[in-house]
Amino acid sequence: MNILEFSKIFQGIPVFSTNDIEKRFPGFERENLLNWQKKGYLLRVRNGWYSLADEIRTLEQVYYTANKIYAPSYISLESAFAHYGWIPEGVFTLTSISTRKTTLFDTPKGRFSYASMKPTLFFGYRIINKEGYGIKMAEPEKALLDFLYFHPKAQEEDDFESYRFNFPQMRADIRSEQLEAYSALFSSPSLMKRLSTINKLIDNAQSY
Repeated sequence: MNILEFSKIFQGIPVFSTNDIEKRFPGFERENLLNWQKKGYLLRVRNGWYSLADEIRTLEQVYYTANKIYAPSYISLESAFAHYGWIPEGVFTLTSISTRKTTLFDTPKGRFSYASMKPTLFFGYRIINKEGYGIKMAEPEKALLDFLYFHPKAQEEDDFESYRFNFPQMRADIRSEQLEAYSALFSSPSLMKRLSTINKLIDNAQSY
């Protein structure tokens, strides 16, 4: 096995697992992975997950990587806000929701954080096809509800205004009926109260 033959198979794929490798190359010797890392051909993103050294260049590829290296998961919270244009700042940690335990990975391709949510609330994401990759991204309504769920101290209007939200864009993106349906599934009076507070700011925002 040489790196050229290996690269032809995995070129264009942002991240792949040892299982993916062994499916394509039965009997593959894992010692190759260490040798290729030392030579700079390959990067270990996290245990069991690798990428070719020149892959994962675009934000869409980073999103795809986040989905794959800790599944099941979908992009949400601040990263979803940035995707929808709701916050002005760049997000340096890729934030996701998962049914697995809360964790954080510092990798050669960036920092990936995952907040744990119970399976009954693991819904409300869409598949976005970009650059040939299917990316799991929270719908606008679910991204907002996930944020409220994980930020219980955000209660007053001043709290929400401190995040510098783009309320007109939020108003344009959020479907009120979908938000109402999703919020009911949380069965949380506290969350509903805080949702009402931020909804006032969204509803009062001037349209574009």
